[in-house]
Amino acid sequence: MNILDWVNFGKVSAERDENLAEYFYDNGVLKNIISSPLSFLILGRKGAGKTAVFKYLTEKKEDFLSEKDLLVSLSFDDYNWNIHSLLQNNEKADSLSYRQSWKFIILIETIKAIRNWYIKNNKSAPKEIEKAHKLLEKLFDSPVPSIYQIIGNKLLSLSGLKLPKAGLDLEDGSFDSIELNGGEVSFEDVKKNETLQQHLSENIQNIINSLEKALQSQKESDLKVFICFDRVDEAWDDVSFDSSRRVIAGLISACDALTSQYKGFVRPIVFLREDIFEVLSLNDSNKLREDCGQLLHWNKISIQKMVLSRVNYFATTNQENTYSSLEEIFENREMRQRAKPLNYIIKRTMMRPRDLIAFLNQIISSMRDKQEDPFSDTEYTSEVIDSECIYEAEPGYSDYLKKEIIDEWGVQNPMITDLLNSLQNNSSTNFTQDDLYNELKKLKPELTETEMIEHLRFLFENSIIGFKLGQSTEWKFKCFYPAQGFISSPEYRVHEGLVRGLNLKENRE
Repeated sequence: MNILDWVNFGKVSAERDENLAEYFYDNGVLKNIISSPLSFLILGRKGAGKTAVFKYLTEKKEDFLSEKDLLVSLSFDDYNWNIHSLLQNNEKADSLSYRQSWKFIILIETIKAIRNWYIKNNKSAPKEIEKAHKLLEKLFDSPVPSIYQIIGNKLLSLSGLKLPKAGLDLEDGSFDSIELNGGEVSFEDVKKNETLQQHLSENIQNIINSLEKALQSQKESDLKVFICFDRVDEAWDDVSFDSSRRVIAGLISACDALTSQYKGFVRPIVFLREDIFEVLSLNDSNKLREDCGQLLHWNKISIQKMVLSRVNYFATTNQENTYSSLEEIFENREMRQRAKPLNYIIKRTMMRPRDLIAFLNQIISSMRDKQEDPFSDTEYTSEVIDSECIYEAEPGYSDYLKKEIIDEWGVQNPMITDLLNSLQNNSSTNFTQDDLYNELKKLKPELTETEMIEHLRFLFENSIIGFKLGQSTEWKFKCFYPAQGFISSPEYRVHEGLVRGLNLKENRE
């Protein structure tokens, strides 16, 4: 049996993996956040699997939610972020300046979801919900379009709308007093006209007040509405950094306010990169993380189970025997440092699914190269993963890991490139604080020792470097020991996964 005839580990990118629902493995983060009424944040590093969790919840809602738990999934990979800039309140803190526009989105999606549930179940929607929905139809169209369509010219048209000064009367329900402006309003029109911006903001707040009144009638209902946000970091680049940070902070603030206001009836959930959350300007961000967040973190057992579920899916699909342990698919021999093959691989990841899958895929590619070698006179087959091919795949994987880290931190901490270059220029896996300080000073002559300590802390918090504790022989990296805090150490070590990518000479102990 040649393992290359069937083995597969799936796609690195969850959004491109058509088989994800078949072998998804939940490490508990979904169950934890759904069971906690105050939680609305799922945080994780780039590659930790946030989009995989979001996608699986969207496709397999019944595995986690009841019939009366309604789900709205919003992925912002194609979204008009500029519209939010017209709704900002520059007189408020960053976390509050965009809160209004996000509350507007969440409340519209909540009203639509509730009404659709009643229609789907052949029931009459409560009159307050029905009237609120008719208001949205009057304002935007019938049927009410998707939020991606509303956040565009349809929303901009509200800047020229004449709403009753006394507010929108849902009790009346006729909305005859609403005068719709027939002409189109462009983004540039509103951007250049402060009066239009003010009208737009006032009208949106007026609509929010009306929708909130309608939802009061549902507080005693058994229904719960989960509004999930994924890929809200799509506009996260060096050009849009400042505006994106405020927009995302506004989303967090709106979710926090609505979660508290509706006591579990309206449940926004945001899937967000941990590194982005760290640089948002939020009041009590540490309390938000502790009280309202769930960290998508993997340990050695859970990440092996995640990959094993993929292996066994493809084994079953190809009529092969399944495995009880992931170690069974590897050659039974020790590698460098007397490590078993699986441990050798995991030690070179940052305990993220994307890292492990990328490394395994590189190894399989290396084995296929050996199988298809045009200059070999012998046929290559193997029933297990070849240890020599792990070595051969390591340089390519290490380059991948280096690029992932630069991509992860390039926007919010551009120093990452200089830090990696300094580690590379030091040329050794092991280094002291002075070693790195001297190399970094060549690139940043104005560097202070205080800044140097903060750079070391940053490198450790992102598992790029580790250190030993006391007389321990084990190097502590944050990805493997998440509870470990940073301490100054006489010696540091670069993560094993970056050694080849930085072309470092390994220190043997």
